[in-house]
Amino acid sequence: MTDAPRRFITRSYRIKRTTWVLAVTLTMAAAVSLTLAARNGSQGFSAAFISAVNSADVRIVPAGQTAAVTVTEKSAVAAALAELPPGSSASAADLVTLTNSQYPGGMLAWAIETIPAGGYSGFSCGPPPRRGTAGPHHCQPPRQNFRVDFVDASTGAWLEGVSGYSSGL
Repeated sequence: MTDAPRRFITRSYRIKRTTWVLAVTLTMAAAVSLTLAARNGSQGFSAAFISAVNSADVRIVPAGQTAAVTVTEKSAVAAALAELPPGSSASAADLVTLTNSQYPGGMLAWAIETIPAGGYSGFSCGPPPRRGTAGPHHCQPPRQNFRVDFVDASTGAWLEGVSGYSSGL
């Protein structure tokens, strides 16, 4: 008896395994490249978001990715999320020039659009009802629909967080 059938089966298994490994690798590479392409296309903030942030006490101007920075976007997002409750998330990030009363000359910073865990909190309430009355206690939820945290692009230190409301968002 010859070993021809055994060699065929062995080689067939190797071919199947190699084909499977190659297919998985190519599929993963395609998925990663599509994810990066989608992320790079939506990395910057919309004009409506920039306008909303500028209506707060800060001014931001997109600096573009051509500016030299030492802190990566990933570490800036991690620094911003470290300042928020666990379970918070980041939805966008962009390199900006931040100007406000603390940085009147402007500072190169990462602006990270964050969403606090559980949404926005901090209710505004009127005075409690008088004793002996059963009147309702009127509380209004905060009128906030955005939050942006700023991280220094050269040191990675969290600078400040700004939140507010804009009807344009």
